[in-house]
Amino acid sequence: MRRHLHALVTYVLIACPIVMSGCILSNLSPEERLRDAVVGYNDETRWVRLDLAVQRVAPMFRENFRQMHHRWGNDIQIADLDVVHVETAGEDRDHATSHVLVRWYAQSGMILATTKLTQEWRRIAGGYIMISEVVSGGDDRLLEIPVAEEEEGGENPELGVEEETELAVAR
Repeated sequence: MRRHLHALVTYVLIACPIVMSGCILSNLSPEERLRDAVVGYNDETRWVRLDLAVQRVAPMFRENFRQMHHRWGNDIQIADLDVVHVETAGEDRDHATSHVLVRWYAQSGMILATTKLTQEWRRIAGGYIMISEVVSGGDDRLLEIPVAEEEEGGENPELGVEEETELAVAR
């Protein structure tokens, strides 16, 4: 009898926190969900966990996100990142804006630079997702998208128009 009582008490002590955490998480306010999304995303980018951060980005923006952050952790090191301000908009708080101050340096020069980012968020079922991230002040090299390599057969700036035409005909 004592074993059964001990087992029941152990079960209750293990099960209660699990059940209660589900109840607590489902009752988060929109402001708490937004804060979790903004802080989570910026912590993940700060520590170059881009594989996790991209999950907080809208699917239509993910490729652009990958291009803008391609140098983070390699050529660019983040020294410090601060979420300065977060505000919601809309009757149902369905849109939000966050302002983030990033202090960083390029590995090539080791000179500290500062960039202010503005991030736009949209409310979805279960939280918020980032739909835009732009430089709103400071050094804009932080989110610089790489210049596409020239494709074969593309324009060659060293050739004149006539030379290009001749080259195309000769092929």
